[in-house]
Amino acid sequence: MWPVSRRWDPALRHAHRMTARATILPPVGAPFTARLLSWSVTADRTAQTRRTLQATLAPGTRQALDGVTVQGGYLQLDVGFDYLDGSQELVPQGLFRLDSEDAERPDGGLAAQGYGREKVVADDKFLAPRTEPANSSALDLIETLLTESVPTATVHRRTTRDAAVPRTTWERERWEAIDGTDASLARSIGVEVWADGRGQFVITAVPTLADPPVWTVDEGPGGVLIKASRSSSTEGVNNIIVAVGDGANGSTPVGPLIVRDTDPTSPTRVDGPFGRRPRFYSSPLLTTLAQADTAARSLLANSLGLASGLSFSAVPNPALEPGDVVLVKTGGPAELHIIDKITLSSTGAMTCETRSTKADDGGTT
Repeated sequence: MWPVSRRWDPALRHAHRMTARATILPPVGAPFTARLLSWSVTADRTAQTRRTLQATLAPGTRQALDGVTVQGGYLQLDVGFDYLDGSQELVPQGLFRLDSEDAERPDGGLAAQGYGREKVVADDKFLAPRTEPANSSALDLIETLLTESVPTATVHRRTTRDAAVPRTTWERERWEAIDGTDASLARSIGVEVWADGRGQFVITAVPTLADPPVWTVDEGPGGVLIKASRSSSTEGVNNIIVAVGDGANGSTPVGPLIVRDTDPTSPTRVDGPFGRRPRFYSSPLLTTLAQADTAARSLLANSLGLASGLSFSAVPNPALEPGDVVLVKTGGPAELHIIDKITLSSTGAMTCETRSTKADDGGTT
């Protein structure tokens, strides 16, 4: 959750007015503020590019290289509250590279679509196979691959998880080397890489329900919940992870290292009615049993929570971030949920998709 003042939550639950600001950062000339007619942002931690933007800017907004352009132009969106006393508090929602613009005539406004900085990195593919020498730090390599594509970017390491990387070659896809595939650096050490609301890159551990809740979603007077619906699905759910360092790059094979859901209260426990549903994870970057164990536990925690989900709409809270844990009170016992996806717009309630099945640290053999 983005840091906010003590005024934030009381105002959210009682008296405030939503407000938003669009700052255009053109490739030529100085940044300027553009008037927004409408906007919508989706932030999804399960997507390669976490943040996407749809915005309509006022007619007459400057275009071309010194204005709104798809030739290297960006839009910074900040959203927050007008406290009705002349003061405001805004939270960054994303630094978006503009990939499309469409001016409607006459006086229909300027429609723009943008994507977070992960897409900048993903588009910057390797021109030739990329080989890194043995014993490089995984975190150092992630930062190098990011800043090669975005030299001005800041990278925040919010984790101490790291490991030495064996000699490794990636063929074409830069983002796949960083995160999102079994052969990625991030997955090998159990972390996630994403761009925050200011376009700065962040490296964090995979969120779990052991993380403290940052917000309460509740009903009744002063509550924020509008509507909630539950769903259950076994798609993508695995209660056993088998991790192997395959030695494809010449290193000594590692494993198999097996992590199971052994929580006696878990509906997906391996000795329960859910049965056994293994996932096999193989990566040339796993060089020790300890590293395989960390990666397998992160995959297990990320998988089990998909079994039970809660989708809800609520009073918009622009400070929330995918991966945040929230405490949900809907009349029964309070429940912890990890937010996977948030949609925020100028026209209605905030919608969130979550998962809630509790996973322990697993049992290892």
